[in-house]
Amino acid sequence: IVVTLGGGAELKLDSQMINAVAYVRDKKEEYFIEPTGREVIKEDKIGTGDAFAAGFLYGLLKGKGIRRCGSLGDIVARFSLTRQGAREGFPAHPELSKRYRELYQEEL
Repeated sequence: IVVTLGGGAELKLDSQMINAVAYVRDKKEEYFIEPTGREVIKEDKIGTGDAFAAGFLYGLLKGKGIRRCGSLGDIVARFSLTRQGAREGFPAHPELSKRYRELYQEEL
């Protein structure tokens, strides 16, 4: 199950407040995906959900766990918000790999 939360939602989880952009769950695990911190420069959010889905599915194809898939979804969605247009902000593979490596100190 993947539920995106738009621009994010403040949630109370185990007596602490977190900001989550998505909720992901499979038979064994569940996670609230926190934002990866990319600057947003456009107001138009058209295509952001599709970008999240593309990043999530890319992670699945690469054999990543659902938490990392959710994070990849957020990374691609945030890239899509850096330029005008629904697809203009989609990252090329080198950009995506670089950002993933910066965040998680591992190769994509």
